[in-house]
Amino acid sequence: MQNSFMQNSFKELVEGIVAKHHSFLRRELPLITDMLSTLSTHCNHDAQISEAEQIFKKVRSKIETHLFDEETSLFPTGIALESGTRPPDCEMDLLARVEEMEKEHENCGNALGKIAQMVGTAPASELRDRVVNSIRLVRDDLDIHVEKENTQVHPRFIELVGASVSAK
Repeated sequence: MQNSFMQNSFKELVEGIVAKHHSFLRRELPLITDMLSTLSTHCNHDAQISEAEQIFKKVRSKIETHLFDEETSLFPTGIALESGTRPPDCEMDLLARVEEMEKEHENCGNALGKIAQMVGTAPASELRDRVVNSIRLVRDDLDIHVEKENTQVHPRFIELVGASVSAK
């Protein structure tokens, strides 16, 4: 039985990802940043918590760049190719960027797991537990998000690019 999600157009697929997963990340990442900053202050800038905060800032920046590239280049190009219209101009090699994105997917998930472990070493508190739970929620959502992109969006994008090149 085929997943009904696979029957959606490329446009419907990516619009669903943006609406659900990208909006979730845009809402949660700033909250986690704020909570980590507060936790670091409460832990008297403990080296491990400060390091977790710095790693999270880098991961957040990577995720935000990743989302931007998807929403401004990859997704619009796939939508245009699927509809037979001219794709937007793009300076980057999108097929190479897809490969990078898959590596970023794995690296972000791993980094979030490490950050949660580091934060878990802070003295027990409601704030520490909220930070760890928030990071786990983001990581759990990211797992679903990544699975959709790696198994559905990226293969379909590559197929659309290949068909476009063949048609020329």
